Amino acid sequence: MHLSISCDFDGTITCADTVDAILETFAMPAWEDVEAEWKAGRIGSRECLAAQAELLRASPRELDQFIDGIEVDPEAAAFFGDCLKLGAPVSVVSDGFDWVVRRVLARMGVRGVPIIANRLVHMGEDRWSVRFPHAAANCGSGVCKCAVVNAPTRLVHIGDGRSDACVSDVCDVVFAKGWLLEQRLRRGQDSIPFESFATVRAMLPELGELTTTAAQRIA
Repeated sequence: MHLSISCDFDGTITCADTVDAILETFAMPAWEDVEAEWKAGRIGSRECLAAQAELLRASPRELDQFIDGIEVDPEAAAFFGDCLKLGAPVSVVSDGFDWVVRRVLARMGVRGVPIIANRLVHMGEDRWSVRFPHAAANCGSGVCKCAVVNAPTRLVHIGDGRSDACVSDVCDVVFAKGWLLEQRLRRGQDSIPFESFATVRAMLPELGELTTTAAQRIA
């Protein structure tokens, strides 16, 4: 199958944004002030996440126990299995925390899938910081998805949020929901709406031959 698939994590594989859920549960109240700066466009997500990670107050055990309760799309694990059977390369590309992504995928039984995300680092006791190995100098995001999503094949992206906007513009097929879908509809950009990975799974065998426009006609 001549395509490469990138998949967002927060709000896409999981049913809610895990970064927000963790901050709401464990961070000092000032995290909301930082969030407001990001939403207003005065700082990028990289600066936002760096400041918010320093406000976390949780032991690794507390964090892991919380992560283990995060709800995921019930069709997501089967989607990754489908990609393997079809020989379609797939990666999880997230502007969230790799600690969370790895633990959730392990719980789902998903193995061997490349994970590109910001690196959450335990600094001892209940303190944390974050590193950005996939950042780009000209991008304010922690993970520059446009820079890491590229292949000499048809590109497919699955996402829901702000961090998916730019990379969606360079992909051939885009599955979108939530904020991403609203923005693309407003701009007149083609997308395949989805609420569950059941939709993605149903169309996966045909994606190698489809553009988003053609796919939308049969969705």
